[in-house]
Amino acid sequence: MEHTVPSYKSEAFNCPFCNAFSHMSWTELRTSSYYEAQCYHCRRQSLWRTTIHRISHNNSVKRGEMIFPDHGTAPLAELDMPEDVKQDYEEAARIFSKSPRGAAALLRLGLQKLCKHLGEDGKNIHDDIRSLAKKNTVPPLVIDVADAVRITGNNAVHPGTMSDEDFDFVASKMFDLLNFIVKKGISEPKELEHILNRTPEAPRLAAKAKDAKAREEANETES
Repeated sequence: MEHTVPSYKSEAFNCPFCNAFSHMSWTELRTSSYYEAQCYHCRRQSLWRTTIHRISHNNSVKRGEMIFPDHGTAPLAELDMPEDVKQDYEEAARIFSKSPRGAAALLRLGLQKLCKHLGEDGKNIHDDIRSLAKKNTVPPLVIDVADAVRITGNNAVHPGTMSDEDFDFVASKMFDLLNFIVKKGISEPKELEHILNRTPEAPRLAAKAKDAKAREEANETES
């Protein structure tokens, strides 16, 4: 399911605590400047501060900003995300609403580190992603997405022709991309390894031997 960004007075969105898409119950606190939104799934409450914005001489509108938790409106990082990548991811999430350009630069750095965790050089995202796709670590379609991410990252460090709206949109997709690569490159292999280790030893060893033989024959054919 696509991530639904938390927004003021919305009836449902992905909870900033449990990440579940859930109905939200809004409560006005003693001062009308603050509200709580309680998630029906985990029952935890986010805190929102409202401000009045004048749009004309006679008209004004109330807008709200989530101030707790402070990791912003980005989706939560995958549980198996490496710690150093997660630090960049969460810092990007905290500043995303204020500086999409800065968030894009941090996410590009996190993507470089993630590629290194997956066995690549971690120096050139363009080459690393293609290598991961060739190894079937990620689907080939990720190449197209990563190309856009690479361009955004370069512009985030060396400002180019992209508008703030472009950074806002593309940086938001970079959160999803990092989570997706973690899921495909770390979480799913880890889950499959767990399933394999729970099978009887004899067929497990036979399967590994068969796989090793197939790799050896493939290497001989290439050479």
